[in-house]
Amino acid sequence: MKKPAMILVADDEPLVADTLVQILREEGYEAIAVSDGAAAVRFARHARPGIIVCDVIMPTMNGIDAAKAIREFLPEVHIILFSGQAAAAGLIERAESEGHRFEVLAKPIKPDVLLKHIAAAITA
Repeated sequence: MKKPAMILVADDEPLVADTLVQILREEGYEAIAVSDGAAAVRFARHARPGIIVCDVIMPTMNGIDAAKAIREFLPEVHIILFSGQAAAAGLIERAESEGHRFEVLAKPIKPDVLLKHIAAAITA
């Protein structure tokens, strides 16, 4: 299985972001974390990650707006959104009504579930 060049993790909770990066690195992936959607867009523009794992509800720019912005300049990137907040459902529904489709996982993310989705994204 070919590993992506890099996985970007975006979450405003440092413990969550750092834990996900640690799990990914232990599996042999190159991973880095940022703390909000705007930082994810800036980093993705520069580093061009192969996969983005992004929380939906974040300050500055939510994960869906960040994902849409990133797909404008990096349309082939695989984006996995996650959220544990009910407010995310409305944002996700609105994005879908606009024609945007994203993979969405429930928070807290179980490591085995995340790794399974990343492996599927790589082989897709």
